[in-house]
Amino acid sequence: MRQNHRLLLAGVAAGMTLLAGPARADDREQCASAADQAQQLRDDGKYRRARDQLLICARDVCPAPIKRDCLDWLTQMESIAPTVVLGARDGTRDLVDVKVYVDGALITEKLDGRPIPMDLGAHTFKFEWAGQTKEEQVVIGAGQKSRNIVTTFGPATPPTPPPTPGPAPDQRGEGSLVPAFVVGGIGILALGSFAIFGISGKSDVSEMEGPGTNACKPKCPEDRVDSARTKLIVADISLGISLVALGVATYMILTRPKIDTDNAVKTGLRSVTFDVGPTVGGAAGTIGARF
Repeated sequence: MRQNHRLLLAGVAAGMTLLAGPARADDREQCASAADQAQQLRDDGKYRRARDQLLICARDVCPAPIKRDCLDWLTQMESIAPTVVLGARDGTRDLVDVKVYVDGALITEKLDGRPIPMDLGAHTFKFEWAGQTKEEQVVIGAGQKSRNIVTTFGPATPPTPPPTPGPAPDQRGEGSLVPAFVVGGIGILALGSFAIFGISGKSDVSEMEGPGTNACKPKCPEDRVDSARTKLIVADISLGISLVALGVATYMILTRPKIDTDNAVKTGLRSVTFDVGPTVGGAAGTIGARF
């Protein structure tokens, strides 16, 4: 039936061409061709292109039967063809001067909120604004009316230039002060030991030599003499340890090395020992540290 209808339109166009003469032959032939293409495009779901053809065959220059049919088809297609409403925003601000391409073809250079007829199927919408481009993949279904296709742009700012490389920072740091403080603390403890044992030893000697009731010189008991001698020896050893420890601590502070913080091996002071005790004929002192 549709094929017969198309043949009838072609026949009408041919007859009208013979009657009207060569001056309008091209227009009438174009009308008949547009009407035939419009039906085929409409049946294929290509409503946008079908609408363009129907607008051609609905002009006043077309034969009355073709024009009447094209107007009827245009009205019917407007009721079933899907449409979209395009929009774009910069943050929360609506944009107007945006170009939109559908499947590579420019369809508008400015957004005005009007519905635009669309063909059925999948389409790629490309929005261009202020040097930026956004794409939206959309599938258009039959009967969809005024479907909103909206994209959002970011602020139009120039790209940030890459930072200029500078000299590599010195990754080395100074060594820890903890060992120096520990050794210095030992020196202070040894100094205190020197003071305590020295005062106590001197006091014992003074008692044995003095005029008091505890005086025993020159025939003092051997245990009292040994006790006083031991205290004085411990005091001397403590003084020596104190001087050595404080000197070492000062040296460690002044000469602590630089270390590579990226490849540094973490170490810590585990224990420190300090011991003073009597020996045969005197006393002995030791200092030690374990890391």
